[in-house]
Amino acid sequence: MTKILIILIYIAIAILVAGCYDSEALSVKKQADSLNASDTKYDLNSAEETFAGFDYETVISDYSPILPSGFKAIRYRYFVIFSELDEKLTADLIGSDIRNAIDAMTGNYVNKTPTSVTPLIIFKEIGAYKNFVLKNFDIPEDDISPYGFFKISKNVIIIRYVNWKGSIPHEVTHKFTNTDFPDMPSWFDEGLSSLHEKSTFKNGDLEGDFSLRIIPLRRAIDEDTYTGLEHLMKTNDDEFYGKRSPYYYAQSRYLLMYLQQNGLLKDYYRTFRDTYNKDKTGISQLEKITGNSIETLNDEVLAFIRSFDNN
Repeated sequence: MTKILIILIYIAIAILVAGCYDSEALSVKKQADSLNASDTKYDLNSAEETFAGFDYETVISDYSPILPSGFKAIRYRYFVIFSELDEKLTADLIGSDIRNAIDAMTGNYVNKTPTSVTPLIIFKEIGAYKNFVLKNFDIPEDDISPYGFFKISKNVIIIRYVNWKGSIPHEVTHKFTNTDFPDMPSWFDEGLSSLHEKSTFKNGDLEGDFSLRIIPLRRAIDEDTYTGLEHLMKTNDDEFYGKRSPYYYAQSRYLLMYLQQNGLLKDYYRTFRDTYNKDKTGISQLEKITGNSIETLNDEVLAFIRSFDNN
């Protein structure tokens, strides 16, 4: 009887000890889960990077009162980013689209960088985006891009965020080209920005990838309305932004992608910028960089466009 009692006591002690260990393990797990949850919070203050001498506060005080409620302001390098997206997505965009576009432009293309802060405003819904633009900027409703724009005269970038569009790197590229090469013709300006909107960040540069902007090019080839590079490079703004605008955007993008694939894009940008007064179309600079006539280049770029037929 005594032996049975001793055995029962040992069993009870073992159960009690096991229960204590289980409770302690559960407590430790709860603490770990709490720490992990805390670690995954996105503190936008830690995403901020500022430059000495840049007046971020004036931009914040100018735009905060006119923006709808719910926007967060983040000081980041050359910009104050006003975002109504959630904190995680905002932080992701700062660490990818915005940072990559800045690094690509400052590391590979431009000599001059912005000397003042630009507000970069990111809207979630198209209705609020359009209402804000109509209320604060002299832009007819029919002329408002559904995805965003860089308003040079007001030094502001306004984005209606769509995850597949790439509007942020597109407009950030415009900001840097406008500072470094303000006389850049529209075909080149829009071509480079369009190249960056669908790209991969590699070795400090944005490398343009295949983009569905190719569709107007394919249509023109099929309908025998394709016009060559010389025509593109001699367009004025009225023609470039006119009824064939999607075609010209696409043609300029794939011309620059062709130069990128041949390792010539950065040299072409710098050569064209530095010798702009000698040829404002960029044709002679293109012939010099490639070593080919514009007629030969037209055939090669057309073949390059056709190489994507299986995409």
